[in-house]
Amino acid sequence: MKQLLLFAAAQCLLAAPPTLMELQPRGAERGRPFTLTFVGRDIPDGARVWSTMPATFTAVVGQPGNMMMPAGRAAQFLVEPKADLAPGVYPVRIESPSGISNVLLFSVGTFPELTEQESLPYSQPNRNDTIENSEPVQTVPVTVNGTLKGAERDLFRVFGKAGETRLFEVESRRSGSAIDPVLRILDGAGNQLARSDEAPGAGLDPRIEFKFPREGYYYVEVRDARFSTQVQNFYRLKMGTWTYAEGLFPLGGQRGKMAAVTFHGGNLNAPMKAEVDLRTIPADSLFALASLPNSPVPPFVVAVGDHPELTEPADPVTAPAIINGKLAQPGEIDRYRIRVAPGDKLLLEVQARELGTSKLEAVLTAYDPSGKKLDSAGDKPLPDDVFAVQGTSRTSSDPFLNVTVPAGVTELAVTLEDLANRGGSLYGYRLIARKQAEDFRLTVTTPELNVPRGGTAVVVVVADRRGYDGSIQLGIENLPKGIRVEGGYIPKESVDANNNRSFNRRGTLILSADADAEMAPGQLTVTGTGKAADGSVLQRRAHGVGMAVEVAGATAQGVVDRQRAVTAPWLGLDLPAGLTTPPDAALEVKQVKFTRMTEGDRYDFEYQWKLRSEETPLPKDLGVEVIGARDTRVTGFERNGDGGKFSINITKATDPAQYDIIIRGRVRGEDIYARPLPLVVTERSENVQAASAQ
Repeated sequence: MKQLLLFAAAQCLLAAPPTLMELQPRGAERGRPFTLTFVGRDIPDGARVWSTMPATFTAVVGQPGNMMMPAGRAAQFLVEPKADLAPGVYPVRIESPSGISNVLLFSVGTFPELTEQESLPYSQPNRNDTIENSEPVQTVPVTVNGTLKGAERDLFRVFGKAGETRLFEVESRRSGSAIDPVLRILDGAGNQLARSDEAPGAGLDPRIEFKFPREGYYYVEVRDARFSTQVQNFYRLKMGTWTYAEGLFPLGGQRGKMAAVTFHGGNLNAPMKAEVDLRTIPADSLFALASLPNSPVPPFVVAVGDHPELTEPADPVTAPAIINGKLAQPGEIDRYRIRVAPGDKLLLEVQARELGTSKLEAVLTAYDPSGKKLDSAGDKPLPDDVFAVQGTSRTSSDPFLNVTVPAGVTELAVTLEDLANRGGSLYGYRLIARKQAEDFRLTVTTPELNVPRGGTAVVVVVADRRGYDGSIQLGIENLPKGIRVEGGYIPKESVDANNNRSFNRRGTLILSADADAEMAPGQLTVTGTGKAADGSVLQRRAHGVGMAVEVAGATAQGVVDRQRAVTAPWLGLDLPAGLTTPPDAALEVKQVKFTRMTEGDRYDFEYQWKLRSEETPLPKDLGVEVIGARDTRVTGFERNGDGGKFSINITKATDPAQYDIIIRGRVRGEDIYARPLPLVVTERSENVQAASAQ
């Protein structure tokens, strides 16, 4: 018993992976050293900072600033930027022996920085919510760092001269905040003189270019569009004059080359040309960044491709190729010719809205030489797919088409238009044409992974099927010794007699680590493998979301005002991972029986909890999910001491396939996963072999 108590005491000293909740400040002026405070949970002494920011991070010994916080809640670093630090947004996270933290974004600007008085420690709330108590801003240019706490608005008083033009811009979503900001300019009577809730080239962030009608005081208001309460509730309000663009063209370039782009719109006197260096972009990166020269605004995201790049070609195109185009006028329809051979299978894909640099809601159509329509995409309702990364909303995904070339056809016509017949400089696109009968994309929705020594952790991957309906087996390449991966099976999709599709888009990988496993913090590579109809093997690398900041509000599929999590795939962080401390418990599950029944089958299981301390509470509930299976029920839960049993029931409507069974319980706020078990469903006419619990 004494040894058990000593073990329990030692476990109490082991920390959970660090969690970041706040950065103080959220940004800094380029060229100046500054102190950066990380606020969160389980931040140990000796933690290191990981960032792509060209700077050195030196830990500051002692309590951060004047913040009276318990141990493990904050850490402070002196940041000394290098001379080549460019304005922009940089990821930062904490790494420690107890694991890696989530990523937050830090902004680097070119203006002096101020902090809103209301956002300072121990400040009274709602101190600048009205014109009467607005906070004065004495000098420009300046960047004001503020926060919005629910149903409030922040007002700042500025002085303007008659005829003077000044820019006001909020950086929020672009910097990883969850608020949806609205920016207004008011006169002394509270009358609205200008308003913006999203600006071209700034995503959901607003911008106002305002000319003061007369000399006097004016009021700048920042609020959330829905007055929502968010955990990440910060904003950066820039005031002054600077050069900005609203878009660029083309929207991307070819890997390994210099890409010429032209910035346009905004307050540019004329389009401005620049070159983006794509010569060192890694083979697995999908995006790069393009900065407007001599401008403090965050850079634009540009796509990186591997095929020859063309700009609105008049001659027929041979696949593979990427066509860069723009619907320059409302109602414009762009038409291209593609050389083909009878029986060729083409995959046509559009990149536009997903890049954040185009407003195009594309409609993609393919015709034969006689003008007969073969198929179209973008003009049909999206299917109700509960696993879809993109859904039916204003941020719906760009369309694609799978086309089989009819007999006797050697040239296809492909058209692009906007769903609402719009056009202009902000309606650019990339049309990717390649010979590919079927394909799929993979997205890792787990932003970071901490694998407990002697325990398990879960990775969720979503498949975007592009004509491929077969099964997909997920895996992780080059795992260190002592770490295993199991599960990750995405069953095939099928259509039943009532034309209902079985959607299988999500896979779950379970990683297990030995008690003595070693793995330095770094990136893991998730891949998925499938077999095409012609027998060829499709292997695709999964790309990550970069970060995930939850946005409070409506999130149901199809809701028009859907608030998606804030992600940053342009960071190129596929699956950052590290090892963490052992879990409080382990969960073991095995199948003990299989029963064939008239209307379905039953699989019986037993489970056992192994607690690392007598004081660890047993979880009351157990979560059991059969990934991708239709018409299943989990019944017969019974607890017996530190174990129990349950059953999985299937019906005749459950598609014959192999499925992963994911079982978890929650112990002291931590999800504990069992090793995944396979559930094998065969045709009713065959003998069903019970799934092995090996």
